[in-house]
Amino acid sequence: MIVPTGITFGDKVLVVPDYSADFTHSGEVVSLLERQNYRWVQRGDPIAEFRISGSPSDSFLSRLTSTKLHSAVIRSPVSGLLLHTALGSALSGLERWNAQTEPPGASFALLLPDDEPKAESGEYVFADMCRLACDMRHYYFKSSRYWSRGAVSPEEFKTLLQQQSSAQPKVFDAMPRWLEYFDEARTRKPELRPYLKHLR
Repeated sequence: MIVPTGITFGDKVLVVPDYSADFTHSGEVVSLLERQNYRWVQRGDPIAEFRISGSPSDSFLSRLTSTKLHSAVIRSPVSGLLLHTALGSALSGLERWNAQTEPPGASFALLLPDDEPKAESGEYVFADMCRLACDMRHYYFKSSRYWSRGAVSPEEFKTLLQQQSSAQPKVFDAMPRWLEYFDEARTRKPELRPYLKHLR
C-alpha cells in the first residue's frame, strides 16, 4: 500500500508490544505482513493473527461437532511506514515491557507521520486475541497439545491476559536504531526517498 498523499514523516518510531510466548501453549501467532517492509499500514489494520484449533466448549459433543481453526486479528495502533514486520515474542513474560527505555531488538515497528494522533492502547491491539484465548481457555488448563508444557492455572491465565492487555505501544527516536532500515528502504523503494531525506 502506497503512502497517502500529504503525509510527512517525523523522527519517531512506534513499537508494538511483544506477545507473551505463553499464548503458544495452545495456539500460535502468525504475521500477516511478512516480507512487506516499507509499505503503508493504516491504524486498525490487521498485522498478525492468533490461531487456535479446537472447540469453544470442552464437552464431547462440542469437540465432535464444532472443532475447527479459530482466529483473531492483532491490530496496528497507529498509521505509519512499516519497518520491522514480525511481532516479537516475550519468552519471559511482559512484566518489564512498560518500563523499557531502550528500543527492543526485533519487534513490530512503524515510522510515524509527524502529525499522527496518540496511539491506540495495548488493550485495543490485543483485544481480539485475548477474547479468543479466553473463549478457548479450557485448552490452557490442560497440558499443552504441542509442547512439553504443563497446564496453566486459572490465576496464571488471568495474569497472562492482564499483562498482555496492559502492555502499551512505545515510541522511540528513529535514529540511530533504525538507520539500516531507512538505508534499505531508499535502496529497495526509491520512491520513498523524498519521505526519508531527514533520516540519515
